[in-house]
Amino acid sequence: MWNIMSERYIEKRLSSIKARSHSRVLSIAKGMDGVINLSGGDPDFDTPGHITEALKEAIAGGKTHYPPTHGLPSLRGAIAEYHGKHAVDWEAGEVTITAGSGVSLFASTMGTVNPGEEVILLEPYYMRYSNLVEYIGAREVGVPLNETNGYRLDLEALKENLSGKTKLIILCNPNNPSGTVFTKEEMKGIADVAIDEDLLVLSDEVYCEFLWDGREHTTIASLPGMRERTIISSSFSKTFAMTGWRLGYFIAEKSLTSNIRKIPLGYRTNIFVQIAGVAAMRGPWEPVNAMAEEYDRRRKYMVPRLSAIEGINCHNSEGSYFLFPNIEDLGIGSEEFCESLLREKKILARPGTTFGNTGEGHIRISLTKSIEDLDEIAQSIEDHVRMTID
Repeated sequence: MWNIMSERYIEKRLSSIKARSHSRVLSIAKGMDGVINLSGGDPDFDTPGHITEALKEAIAGGKTHYPPTHGLPSLRGAIAEYHGKHAVDWEAGEVTITAGSGVSLFASTMGTVNPGEEVILLEPYYMRYSNLVEYIGAREVGVPLNETNGYRLDLEALKENLSGKTKLIILCNPNNPSGTVFTKEEMKGIADVAIDEDLLVLSDEVYCEFLWDGREHTTIASLPGMRERTIISSSFSKTFAMTGWRLGYFIAEKSLTSNIRKIPLGYRTNIFVQIAGVAAMRGPWEPVNAMAEEYDRRRKYMVPRLSAIEGINCHNSEGSYFLFPNIEDLGIGSEEFCESLLREKKILARPGTTFGNTGEGHIRISLTKSIEDLDEIAQSIEDHVRMTID
């Protein structure tokens, strides 16, 4: 009998990709009712009204046909203009529109890294990076951020992990999940390494509008010699609460961009979403600022509240809307803790092991709930910890 599940019919790289540590917890959650989901990054805010109105007007006006292959010129121009505030002059032709940042990350990695080459990932890292590197057939090289110093870059560790096969450094700024906002000095250190070793940098800047305590965003592309070595990946999902719209992009200098575009992905996001994207970029930006203020308010409440729980130490995030509490003193692994928290309290958090080897002993939670809900969640976590310790 013909078996569609036979390995004969599955592309070999897919068969080798390992399941992530959160897969078991997620599968358990799917069979439960009333789960409080803190594991993902979907904002609890609605998309700002001027964006949804722009989409409605576009559809009503018959804007329902094919868009240009690499995106509307008006949207690409608006994105280039927006990134100009980070001290880099990009041209519209260097911007490529994608169906979310997942596509832009895939294209950027697939278009630059060969099987057998090495990719530097700063740990903890967004889990999709590891999947991409594994799929390509490249080798992942994890370089831990220094947790003791607040998840700061260890430049010497970065240098020690380079080899003749190193091709790309993937950088998430602000970092997901640690919330690190890299300083200009740290960016300069990475830039010097990239130039000296002839490397590319893929800079994931999806959370750059969510910076706390007066910090400023430095894109590595703004440093001398880095514009031509940097690919910026971002999306509208988090900044504008547009996760379901699937609108992202990457930016790179023209020759690099033109080669990445050769990957046959079918980049085109539908035209009315792109028109709404122009409205998002043009503003008003007050709704984005209001979301950022509320995330910051939640952070300021939740960090000390979690740290007050015996056995938990919650690092004070500098950016993004995630927290990455350390639970090592509880004497229980992150996967086991997340599973028991789910079963006993119906709270779904993400095991730290999802984010690289150094993630063990941590969990990631999102700040996508109201202060009132977070207060109840923190109390439930505290009750669960007491039960676990006893």
